[in-house]
Amino acid sequence: MKRLFLYLLALLPVISVVSLLLLAILLFPITLLPNSILPVAPIYIVEIILGILLGLYGFRLRRMQIDNKLQIIYWIILGASAGVLLLLKYRLIILLQPLLPIIYAIVFEHIFISFKKYVQKSRDAFVVLNSFDAFFIGFYFLLKFIIKCKTDVINSFLNKLSIPQDDLELIIIILTLIVLFVLIPAFRGCLSVWFYKKQNGIRKQFGKVFWNLYLKSYFASFISICLYATLFFQLDTLQFSTILVFLIYMSLNIYFWMYVYEGIDRGGDDKKEVILNWVLIGLVSIFLVLLDQIESDLIGILTWFLPILLPIFIGEVNSIIPRGYLKTPTPVMKKHIYWLQMMSFNTLLVFNIVSSIFTKQILKKNQMEQINSLKLFLISVLDRGTSSNFTLGIFVSFIMLLCSMAIAYVLSKVMIYLIRRTYIETSNRYFN
Repeated sequence: MKRLFLYLLALLPVISVVSLLLLAILLFPITLLPNSILPVAPIYIVEIILGILLGLYGFRLRRMQIDNKLQIIYWIILGASAGVLLLLKYRLIILLQPLLPIIYAIVFEHIFISFKKYVQKSRDAFVVLNSFDAFFIGFYFLLKFIIKCKTDVINSFLNKLSIPQDDLELIIIILTLIVLFVLIPAFRGCLSVWFYKKQNGIRKQFGKVFWNLYLKSYFASFISICLYATLFFQLDTLQFSTILVFLIYMSLNIYFWMYVYEGIDRGGDDKKEVILNWVLIGLVSIFLVLLDQIESDLIGILTWFLPILLPIFIGEVNSIIPRGYLKTPTPVMKKHIYWLQMMSFNTLLVFNIVSSIFTKQILKKNQMEQINSLKLFLISVLDRGTSSNFTLGIFVSFIMLLCSMAIAYVLSKVMIYLIRRTYIETSNRYFN
């Protein structure tokens, strides 16, 4: 019974949303018809259609040769729900009827075997995520109710604090943002990973870490909290439509968790590789910041020195390995270095040309400043008032760099083709 309750808690948001979607599909065509030609209310027509479909699926369960007790339970629940609707006129029961075949399909249909295994392994994680989200949503409305009822007491307490009003509001905003978007997602993500590891008996292997997995779980939780928070600011009361939206958001936990659980099953990622990737991300981030702040100077330096230094930094890395392990570059390495030189030079060249075309000098506060009109235009297009100009500037520089790399890739292919055709394919004077 405990396992059944846990599985129900783990899948409740998903099967509820799927159930409501099935009802909506059945109900929508009927609502298009005028009521004057309908013999009964649309909900009873839907109940008849739904009853026929559920009955047909009940016969399918018999052909699947599952346990007779489970078949009897299916028919009893189906008959009882139909009786409650038709005899007692309790219409909300129709919302629960599609849950029955959905649960049976997940358990017994072969097409859902992979999903069933996924749910079985992640059951405790889903229970934690759904329970945490339900508690989080309920706590928000409880806190909102308390603030509404105790407004005078709260204002009196805040007035007693010897803190200016503006500073107090700033402190509350900062603390709220830290708790809402840092502490809560981090705790939620770590909790789900810990319960998954505990359920499946997973231990960290030697030389491996779960850092990236905790980071992924944090970002997944961060997205979920952001979805809930955006809905909080638009709601005053908890209604059925609101609960439906919350269920849809909670059902996304199954999708977000896919990006986390596979890495946990591997026992983590190699520690050295993770550190190397983080260092690489840090270097790329620093490069993008410098590209945004000192664009022309940085591009000018790299355009001349990067193609020259690449053969030394990468092509001669074999010179620093210990003695006795001397290696010589292979043809693949030589081709790789040649391609890196070509791509780096053309990328920086294209970026520099584009920047130079759209860069203008203006007089501002008795000083000449260089303004990139293309960059300012892209920032104005992307600006929605939710991000700082510094962040948008880095993002726009990244977009311009990607576009330059795409153009440089095509240009490099054309140049290599022309050079090869001129110096190799049409003549033997240059290479034997």
